[in-house]
Amino acid sequence: MSSGRRKKKEHHEEHVNHERWLVTYADTITLLMVLFIVLFAISQVDQKKFMQLATGMQSGFGQPVSIMPGATSVLPEASAAKPVAEAAPVMSVDAVPMLAQQLAHGTGANAKVAAADAARTRDTQALDKAQELVKSALDKAGLGKAAVLTRDARGLTISLVVNDLVFPGDSAELQAEGVNVLAAIGPALKATGHDVTVEGHTNQVAAHPKNYPSEWELSSARASSVVRYLISAVGMDPSSMTVTGYADTRPLFPPSDPRSVTLNRRVDIVVLSALTAEQQALLDLSVTAAK
Repeated sequence: MSSGRRKKKEHHEEHVNHERWLVTYADTITLLMVLFIVLFAISQVDQKKFMQLATGMQSGFGQPVSIMPGATSVLPEASAAKPVAEAAPVMSVDAVPMLAQQLAHGTGANAKVAAADAARTRDTQALDKAQELVKSALDKAGLGKAAVLTRDARGLTISLVVNDLVFPGDSAELQAEGVNVLAAIGPALKATGHDVTVEGHTNQVAAHPKNYPSEWELSSARASSVVRYLISAVGMDPSSMTVTGYADTRPLFPPSDPRSVTLNRRVDIVVLSALTAEQQALLDLSVTAAK
């Protein structure tokens, strides 16, 4: 070969590792295995220690703790409807047989029943006073026939009949007479310090509202108008009040009764009993045990 001939340049193909993905795959499988082992480990609850924790919390807070089958927490489920601070106390279903057993054996139940009975007495006296003040205020204002007062387990109910002088037809705007009634009873409602719920009701006539999509919105709007007045004009605490619209689903009289057209169309202002669910259950069980 001639020395002047240029030597050919050699090219070598770069070596590519086609099995590199196996390393990533193996790492992923290993991490998944570790994850499942950790999940399995933390899912094994020591039932004995769990019950000790539940008992300790019960003793500390003075409230029965309910542990449902399959549950992993002694805390109640969070409610999206109302903050815990405002929610009405609800007794666990598991607490009922426990209370019954305590009453049967007399293990500390007598003191609880006595406390519940004292609470009922205070609650009854407070509702009696509220009823007296409301009735007196209505009579003094010459509005004795504008509302009907009733008592039941929930508390004191003030039924305001919705005639055209209180709310015009198909409207949630308070009229002068409605304002006068609320102005008369407002101070008595505020003085009780109890929670108040206002419930709107419509009658069962075939005509549908024109200014609202349905009876539900109309009944809710009327109840909201009452609450809005009690808060702005009377100074009631907004956190102690709730609004509910029932449309025509809870009539006082059936449609065949002539009174249904006027008396089913109402706004109920309910001064709620302050008695807790546990106190009421204790009193009911004590009556049963005494028989």
